[in-house]
Amino acid sequence: MQQISFEVVGKPVPKSRARVVTKGKRRFAYTPKKVREWESYVKEEAKKHFERPFDWPVMLTLTFYMSRPKSRRHDFWVPTTPDLDNLEKSVMDALNGVAYTDDKLVVAKTSSKRYVKTGEPKVSVIVTSIKDQRSLVSYSPSEMTN
Repeated sequence: MQQISFEVVGKPVPKSRARVVTKGKRRFAYTPKKVREWESYVKEEAKKHFERPFDWPVMLTLTFYMSRPKSRRHDFWVPTTPDLDNLEKSVMDALNGVAYTDDKLVVAKTSSKRYVKTGEPKVSVIVTSIKDQRSLVSYSPSEMTN
């Protein structure tokens, strides 16, 4: 088993729908600048930890630490936007070609949104190789408690 973990400090940016612009008779779709910058930043941080991308199944564990508004001083979990699946997508797309050759290789994932207690917002990333594994019992936190 090989496991690589790292953190990306900065406010996590969710993947948003592609924007469409019409110029003349042509239509162009593009990813918003804020999303492109976040994905680029995540990719650069990941490159520091991977010699080459995995080309076999992996498990991905993501923990997003978000800024806590004053109105939610005692909350631990983030029950508000951005949606967790959109946060996941931006990180998974950024890891393409760096942590794994394609995000179709992510066969299991665990993720959560929490408010940061101290310090800056960030995302914690753990990529676990599950090559030749028949079970995820030893890797998946939810299955370990069952």
